[in-house]
Amino acid sequence: MATPIPGPAPATLAGLDLTPREQVRPSPVTWRDQILYFLLPDRFSDGGEAGRPRFDRARPEEFRVSDHRAWEEAGTRFQGGTLKGITGRLGYLRGLGVTTLWIGPVWRQRPDLQTYHGYGIQDFLDVDPRFGTRQDLRDLVDAAHGLGMYVLLDVIYNHTGDNWFYDRDGEAVSDLPYRFRPPHPVHGWRSATGRSVREIGSRDDGVWPVEFQRADWYTRAGRIGRWDPEPWEHPLHPDNEFRRGDFFTLKDLALDRDDALSAVIDVYKYWIALSDCDGFRIDTVKHVSWEASRNFCGAIREYAESIGKENFLLLGEVTGGGAMARHYLDVFGRNVDAVLDIGEPARLLADLVKGSAAPAEFFGQFRGHDILGGHRETGRYHVSILDDHDMVGRAKRRFCAGGGAPERVAHAVGVQLTTLGIPCVYYGTEQAFDGAAPGGDGDDRYLRESMFGGSFGAFRTSGCHFFDPGHPAYLRIAAIAALRNRADRVGLTLRRGRMYLRETDEGGGFRFPQAGELTAWSRLLHDQEVLIALNTDGARPRRAEITVHAPFHRDGSAMTVLYRGDWKDEQLRDPPAGEVVPVVFRDGRGAVRLELPPAGMMILA
Repeated sequence: MATPIPGPAPATLAGLDLTPREQVRPSPVTWRDQILYFLLPDRFSDGGEAGRPRFDRARPEEFRVSDHRAWEEAGTRFQGGTLKGITGRLGYLRGLGVTTLWIGPVWRQRPDLQTYHGYGIQDFLDVDPRFGTRQDLRDLVDAAHGLGMYVLLDVIYNHTGDNWFYDRDGEAVSDLPYRFRPPHPVHGWRSATGRSVREIGSRDDGVWPVEFQRADWYTRAGRIGRWDPEPWEHPLHPDNEFRRGDFFTLKDLALDRDDALSAVIDVYKYWIALSDCDGFRIDTVKHVSWEASRNFCGAIREYAESIGKENFLLLGEVTGGGAMARHYLDVFGRNVDAVLDIGEPARLLADLVKGSAAPAEFFGQFRGHDILGGHRETGRYHVSILDDHDMVGRAKRRFCAGGGAPERVAHAVGVQLTTLGIPCVYYGTEQAFDGAAPGGDGDDRYLRESMFGGSFGAFRTSGCHFFDPGHPAYLRIAAIAALRNRADRVGLTLRRGRMYLRETDEGGGFRFPQAGELTAWSRLLHDQEVLIALNTDGARPRRAEITVHAPFHRDGSAMTVLYRGDWKDEQLRDPPAGEVVPVVFRDGRGAVRLELPPAGMMILA
């Protein structure tokens, strides 16, 4: 039954209704049990896929565009994805094993700009009409909850959209170079047609709600030029350039003002009350001062707890590496709950799977040697990323850019699903999307292909959709996710167990594996072991003896095969029972002998 959202969106924070709309869904016991899926509303689904052909992997040229320039230009514009489209694809996502949706920003954008990504908010109290309505958002959350799924909304409070102009010698301009003082002058508000106007005449002009229509609520410091602290600067100082400047042309809010910070807190309390969402992914946390972040997170957490969401997730995007992220993570609940493993951790994951780095480089993050090691060791405070919409701190290339077997990207996600942390799949990864900016750098658009058949389709196509539950990557991710989601001891061990990189013997004695070799790790919980083996050699099969936890096994025992990457499609959908691998003992060491095909993966318990 639908939860009604009456009337137009509020225009002011005064009298804002922060009462939850009908039933409130409690938070999960622990977010370690979840599998996240991140999508951009504009690029995922418009609900019209039934009227379009599905991309045929056997004939990839069939829908390939002839005009590459037009295709690239289309990537800079809204494609037409909607909230209703997402709702219609919840079954596809549940079949993949997804338990939590992370939905890119849905807030109203400027009508005159093509900020399809959603990060340039014009109206903080409404949904962008190109995506749908506030009712559509609530219906989506209710439908997800009905399937046992949770929903994270992507929120921005560091900045607003390009909603007003600077004054440069009487000329209206969207940005100016950074300066600390004095604040740059304002020329006027941006109108619905992109002109500079002195007065806001309609809901499409300037910025809303009305409280945000104050020039002194903005730092007016100009565009950020230095994105990281200088060696002589304190990294947490609120007056650093990257905290006071504009994010390109997006206007920075003066969150050192109590009234401005209180306003954005009320905005996002309102969206919790209206949507019944289960957490926030918080954008550009590094560009907000530590104190503003703490106060925002504390207020949101208190509100969520007051309505029955005891574990409302506050997931921060903190660029600048582990040293910066560590400052914003607070295990005692005064700041963000978890951070995204963007940058170096994501690169290490890709290098492990592709066999270009020693496995110890990836697994070393979880042993306390990394600056975030203490957080990563528990698995509670980090979200594992492979592909994403920005690729900050690494080449702007999806894992499959340049080609490669879809089984390999599935097993890269398999690493996420079987190692410590909260795994997150970026939309299209399960269809082996290969987006890449030319030269591996530059425009993010190439990482944001359309799934549903718009003019900026994946693989340089248009007019075809990519929702293929029979895709080799989809099938394998779904099979591994099904193991992780199991309610028995195997599933619990994969979600919460301790983790150990295993010594292997490929013929020269037991040692930790090197780049390109067969790699294995165990998850242990009480008396249960789950062993995961991965061939990081994509060209040839590998065989090895792999160490297991001897106290959990006895002479003559065996481990049961739960997953093989070389199973046929019907076996991936309905795993066969009965295949076992004996545990052998040599000099007190327990081991199993495995052989894996190129880029193959096996899971045993």
